[in-house]
Amino acid sequence: MTGRRALALTAATTIALSGLLVAGPAYAEDGAEPTPTPSSTATSETNAPVEDAPVEDAPPADLVKLADTAADHGVEFVASGTTAEGQEITLVSEDGATDDASIEAFAAEAQVPASSVVALGGTPQAFAEGDIVGGQGYLIVDQDDRLYNCSVGFAAWSPDRTPALLSAGHCAFDDTNRPMAGTLWSVPSEQPAAGGNDDLPATPEVLGTFGFAQFGSTDNAPGSDGDTNATDISVIDVVPGTNPLPFVTDWTTATEAYDSLAESGYAVKAVGAAVPGPVAKSGRTTGYTVGAINGNHIIDGWAQIEDRWVQGFSSNTEAGPGDSGGAVIQGNTAVGLISGGIEAEPGVEQWTWSASLTAALPKTGGYEVALDIDAPVITSPTDGAEVQPGTTVTGTAPGATEVTVSGFGADQTVAVTDGAFSFVGPVELGAQTITVTARNGLSTSDSTTIDVTVVPAPLVAPVITSPANDSRVNETVTEVSGTGLPTTTITVTDAKTDDVLGTTEVAGDGSWTVDGLSFEYGLDYSIVVTQTRDEEVSPEATSTFSVVPVSPAVTSVTNGAEFAHNDGPSGLAGTGIDGATVTVKLNGAEPTSANTAALAGAFAAASGTFTATVEDGAWSVDFGAALESGSYTVSATQAIDGVSSDPTDLSFAVLAAPVAGGGGAAAPGDGGLAVTGADLLVPLSAAAIALALLSGGLLLVFRRRQLIES
Repeated sequence: MTGRRALALTAATTIALSGLLVAGPAYAEDGAEPTPTPSSTATSETNAPVEDAPVEDAPPADLVKLADTAADHGVEFVASGTTAEGQEITLVSEDGATDDASIEAFAAEAQVPASSVVALGGTPQAFAEGDIVGGQGYLIVDQDDRLYNCSVGFAAWSPDRTPALLSAGHCAFDDTNRPMAGTLWSVPSEQPAAGGNDDLPATPEVLGTFGFAQFGSTDNAPGSDGDTNATDISVIDVVPGTNPLPFVTDWTTATEAYDSLAESGYAVKAVGAAVPGPVAKSGRTTGYTVGAINGNHIIDGWAQIEDRWVQGFSSNTEAGPGDSGGAVIQGNTAVGLISGGIEAEPGVEQWTWSASLTAALPKTGGYEVALDIDAPVITSPTDGAEVQPGTTVTGTAPGATEVTVSGFGADQTVAVTDGAFSFVGPVELGAQTITVTARNGLSTSDSTTIDVTVVPAPLVAPVITSPANDSRVNETVTEVSGTGLPTTTITVTDAKTDDVLGTTEVAGDGSWTVDGLSFEYGLDYSIVVTQTRDEEVSPEATSTFSVVPVSPAVTSVTNGAEFAHNDGPSGLAGTGIDGATVTVKLNGAEPTSANTAALAGAFAAASGTFTATVEDGAWSVDFGAALESGSYTVSATQAIDGVSSDPTDLSFAVLAAPVAGGGGAAAPGDGGLAVTGADLLVPLSAAAIALALLSGGLLLVFRRRQLIES
């Protein structure tokens, strides 16, 4: 089964380079004539470094379809063939359905005698059990039982976390766009990358079936330049027993063993977009090669591979037919899948197009690249250490988004920030185990485990966080809370009566709360809190506090308000607690300046204390008359059961009346005219007013002020 029939693929196409029309020679095995290197003016033929041309006499596609048929009936297919006696036999596992109805239905559809179906006890070693890695080759069976070659890109996880592989989308279709029937293992040492002759395996073994494939745009339409749905990706759902590894082979360890390529290469630790610089690829034809994305290459664009558009990037990394689907990496970051290009020839530079992995993955319906996540490192405490209850555990987990914590209490998930994590350790005394596993999406690391011994911490006074010492709170205190040592017993006592008000146990995070209390309006309450472990009692923590009404609100006057001389307020109003007694203290001061000393006496200011009871949430006091010009301060409190609130303070002013007239002496030396006429009467009138005030008028103002104060 080594005969091969080359099929030349020479359909002329073009590659879109950021809107420029560029092309290259055919990427096939028919020895197409070379043409110039791609440029903004050159035109030529391109093709995908597609699966190798089919060969005749391939194993029948029935080998692949038999497992699918069994699965349709709940039967777990294991193997089929001819016994030593020359009889056809089909082996199934007892882990699947083995009842007569299922077996007969499977046998009828598979067109095998039901009597030839034999169940194996237990779980057998399934098909081609072994490791498979990025860059490894595989065989594809079409519907006419012909074989093609392609390369594995990366190990993957399905949405329900079953193992899978990523490859190129065009590997899942034949040259007439019919879906391929399935995939088989190929022998690493027989691949061209290992110097082999492409000999087929003596006993073909199933690798898996395509679970998703897209070559071009949605529904495999050709797409167009700039079409963000255009890609080239497929997913192979592998058979049980196959172990895809987050690893890309360097092709230095190929033997006949299927898993030999996993012995040397590069771990895949992240997925990202391609960036300028070195880039490597691994595939079954040209092996592991390193090139570059330099200034002449596209970092994010679209190319037409055969008749389909593919979003991706270009490089000069060596690749050829059969490398399709192979892994493209930068360092340990997966960036693409080999899609197409132009092979290097004399006078023609290598030009390789890779499908962007970040653009392709979202189209697969939830598949993820499997990542090699480093095991987390627990930096504190150390293995074997003695720790106190609730000691913080810290560590690092590069490449992870979260860690799962187990071994004590309920399992928990902790976020990883900037590569670091922390969580509260075990609180139960004695020997404890702490196990941490790093995660990124569906990928997990090996676990890291340490053993610690939790010992009692020295008892210190607990901390009271609420109500705080020397605080004045405005609502009935129904609980006391704070922090202490996990698992100790908290006792809250009334400092004045020694009555125990409540007890509780400190939680694992060090917090505690004693509720069911009732400290109503009152002054200078005092509580004592201790924590106890076995017979040991900690030092005391105390808190003295008062519960007072909230300060009343003043709504009729705003702080800093100014009133006209003839529009001073005659009272004050606001809101408060029903039944509370509101006390308003009003203090006034005369204006700081006036035209004459006599005028100053005319601006009488009022002071006094006024009270009111809050009804329906409102209160008001009457000053007895509108306040005259002056500056005023107000301090309002409300009291319930003799407990007064903190004050509400504000200030306002009643402006002085404007002085009549606007005359005055001319500025010295300005040559102005002398003051004459009515302006001359202004000082005389003011003097007359002052005399009147000094006699009877001032007495009236004084008496009025006394009335307000009373």
